[in-house]
Amino acid sequence: MTTELAAARRPTSVASSAAAVRHKVGNGLIWLFLCIIAAVCIGPVAFIFRASFGSGTDWTLDGWVKILQQGLLQAGLVSLTLGVLSCLLTTVIATMAAFAFAKLPFRGSQSLLMAIIIILLVPGQVFIIPQYLDVARTVGLGSIPVTAVIYSVSQLPFSIFVLTNFFRSIPSEIFEAAMVDGASVPRSVFSVFLPMAGPPLITVGVLNFIGVWNDLLIALLYLPSDQVRTIGVVLATAQSLRSFDVTMVMAGSLISAIPTMLIFLFFQRYITVGLTAGVGK
Repeated sequence: MTTELAAARRPTSVASSAAAVRHKVGNGLIWLFLCIIAAVCIGPVAFIFRASFGSGTDWTLDGWVKILQQGLLQAGLVSLTLGVLSCLLTTVIATMAAFAFAKLPFRGSQSLLMAIIIILLVPGQVFIIPQYLDVARTVGLGSIPVTAVIYSVSQLPFSIFVLTNFFRSIPSEIFEAAMVDGASVPRSVFSVFLPMAGPPLITVGVLNFIGVWNDLLIALLYLPSDQVRTIGVVLATAQSLRSFDVTMVMAGSLISAIPTMLIFLFFQRYITVGLTAGVGK
């Protein structure tokens, strides 16, 4: 009887051992894959960091000094101003428009929303020439507020799309209850819906700010003066036609990447939630 019980238990123990081995192998492969992805992401940053201090065994700060002498800090302040202004303007307009599309439908609202989504598929460079001519003829070039408005216009379709999906995921009964209690539409938006819209608003703000910070084309066209250059323009124009200072470019690239990396790392949890908000509706 004992022998029969031992024989019956042996296949079970063998199966559990095989399952444990498969589990360990699977975890090992996952960790290996993640390590490869991490190396691919961290490798370029490590290369930029090392190259910014020179090549070989000699470490020098010449590249950092040269790029700072090009006005990088002032350019960073200009980029920060543009990013903040455009993000604030985009967030306010996109929030109002998205709430109207989600909770205040009107005749033709779905067609208008579809047109806005279609604009996302059109490259922004298509509108550059007519947009540039209109701005140059009307308000002129070299203005930071005007350039912030240009950035805001280019960011509105994506922001409206994300926020509309989020507002649609909120039950309409909440809005109806607020209206029954005597709240106006603006009061309902600011007192009821905005407190719940933290993650998507942060997502829109962070992604739009990173886009403005890293942009070159719009800043190069609409801010031609050397006094209001952005950080991307400084990095692009710091080189001469006959020489290429690797250490200076790498130092400038590292300085320009640090703020966006810190912002993304700090808000990454909210970005994940914000991008997936309303996907099931």
